[in-house]
Amino acid sequence: FRDFTATCRKEGQLLPQTRDCAMTRLLLLVILLGAQNAWALDCSQLKGIVARYLKEHIKFKVFDDALSQRTLENLFRFWDPSKNYLLQKDVDILRKRYSNRLDDQINNYRSSKCKALKDIVNIYSLRFQKINSKIVKIITAKHDFTIDEYLVFNRDSYAKDHQELAERWRKRVKFQLLQLKTSLGDLKKAQQKLNKRYQLIAKRHNELTTKDVYTRFLRAFAMALDPHSDYLPSEQLEDFQIRNRLSLEGIGAVLRSEEGFTTIQSLVPGGAAEKSGLLQANDKIINVAQAKGEAIDIIDMDLREVVKLIRGKPGTKVHLTILREHEKGTQRSTITIVREKIMLKDQEASTKIYQTQAKGSKRNYRIGVVTLPSFYRDFNCMSARNRFINCKSSTRDVQTKIRELKKIDALILDLRRNPGGSLEEAISLTGLFITKGPVVQVKKTGQKTKVYADNDSRIDYQGPLVVLIDRYSASASEIVAGAIQDHTRGLIVGGSHTFGKGSVQNLAVNDPYRGGGALKVTISKFYLPAGASTQSSGVVADLVLPSIINELEIGEKYNEYALEWERIKKLDYKTTNKTTPYLKQLIAASSTRIANDKNFKEISEGIAKYKKELDNRTRITLKEKPQETNTTTKTEQETDQLTIDDDAHLQETLRITSDYLRLLAGQKLSPVKVITN
Repeated sequence: FRDFTATCRKEGQLLPQTRDCAMTRLLLLVILLGAQNAWALDCSQLKGIVARYLKEHIKFKVFDDALSQRTLENLFRFWDPSKNYLLQKDVDILRKRYSNRLDDQINNYRSSKCKALKDIVNIYSLRFQKINSKIVKIITAKHDFTIDEYLVFNRDSYAKDHQELAERWRKRVKFQLLQLKTSLGDLKKAQQKLNKRYQLIAKRHNELTTKDVYTRFLRAFAMALDPHSDYLPSEQLEDFQIRNRLSLEGIGAVLRSEEGFTTIQSLVPGGAAEKSGLLQANDKIINVAQAKGEAIDIIDMDLREVVKLIRGKPGTKVHLTILREHEKGTQRSTITIVREKIMLKDQEASTKIYQTQAKGSKRNYRIGVVTLPSFYRDFNCMSARNRFINCKSSTRDVQTKIRELKKIDALILDLRRNPGGSLEEAISLTGLFITKGPVVQVKKTGQKTKVYADNDSRIDYQGPLVVLIDRYSASASEIVAGAIQDHTRGLIVGGSHTFGKGSVQNLAVNDPYRGGGALKVTISKFYLPAGASTQSSGVVADLVLPSIINELEIGEKYNEYALEWERIKKLDYKTTNKTTPYLKQLIAASSTRIANDKNFKEISEGIAKYKKELDNRTRITLKEKPQETNTTTKTEQETDQLTIDDDAHLQETLRITSDYLRLLAGQKLSPVKVITN
């Protein structure tokens, strides 16, 4: 406590007002007293935990000035994600003081006593108290909901002074009142509700402990290494373990906290959200309401609290108010999803046969499509003696589906929106299509590269193969697509490239007597047989189809501090050369069709509008108007799968596959028609 008050006395530029210093002393005293009954994660333990990260991490081995700068920036984001509390001068002072010294503070904890972390808490607490003391006045002020003005989110900078900060808070509160007024139907009730909410926020802030402060540092440090390393305190570890079980109860969405917003990172295959068709990746959730409850504003709410609100018993409803980027800007809507239990069977492979008819051809082509939502394996069923017998796995299911697709001329493996899963399944599934050879390389710094190969010369499908991808195809999906491409075994068609998640993480659980949390650290990278990593750049399609998804900032390369793309030595293996000779003709024919296709013209127009309305995508109106809401439940929807008429990308992939078959047969290309049954 003396360290905090000494800062207040000696460093006037940080805490210039005596009254504010007193308020902060009182707040910090509450924080420190509250920590007495908690597990005592203290400054002296940080050095050892940091050392464990550096020992295992694939790239960083020393806590140097570069990592110090990254960690400090992450701390700013964790404490003030929406840039609504700290001033630019606060950040500038802290950067000047600690950008190159945070590492020294942790390494020399006996003399520093983690003063940097305490100073950050100190200045943030001061700004928090200032805003909190004025919040009632802002809420009860007169707000005009008839004028055209906007709330900006995803800001690049902090407020330059108190006047700008006050204006940000006026618009922020106005936005929150507008949400509540819409749901409650009365402004006075909305003001009372919002006032209680800020009282709760203040209470939570006052309950912060030293463990919370040091946990935020560990998370900031871990995520400065790369986006997938993290520190999971005990309660967050439980959430992580729940997400990775074979069954989940809730809506089936992976969430992330971003600039104060809870954002949909991905949808769990087979989950309620995916099957409803009402949620998409990158949607921002701003309100959550239970079936018969009032909407709760979750902007700036801790992600763990948000998860608790959204998760629930199967069969119950949850109402989500979301912000989504459209061609004309950001729009708000309210959706209703019925929670359900996500079982492994919901992720099973499925098949369908389509026919294509080429002009002048005497026969139609039968093309089988295998859709694989994820790479799954029922590890609970596996045993040392009885490894695969009667055990559920994506490889076995795809193998069975291929055998059921009798007399097909070609096969499309649809990996769109497949987030990955079991590495073993990616390797074994690739083996269904190649006779023998390497599938993926895994390399850890300072260790010999490990090669995972298909050593079984048997092949389940020898015919023409096309793999359909998009920006959501990640991890194991990228390994399969990349291996097929490197072996020139099949064409890769779809989005400009896959997600680009080409790293491996290890989860080391702490001693429960030392807090019960866990260290999640990136230990290695994936490399394809030809030597290129899937990290950051992903797998680039042979034939790219226009898509609005290609324009969104979706993918590893958009993550802060993402590891870089690399190339290592190419392995010695035989290729089939079944694709390269035909690419030029296939691309030309597809481009001509796309330019004249009605569906792709609409997609291109949407992309043009999206690019034009760039400014509108980072703001939302504060003008009251009839809201575009959607209260349809998933049980009233029929959106489990797109029909072929709605799926322009699958239609064109079928035409490309038909062209591919004609070229393989030495025939000239001609217009292709997809026949639906």
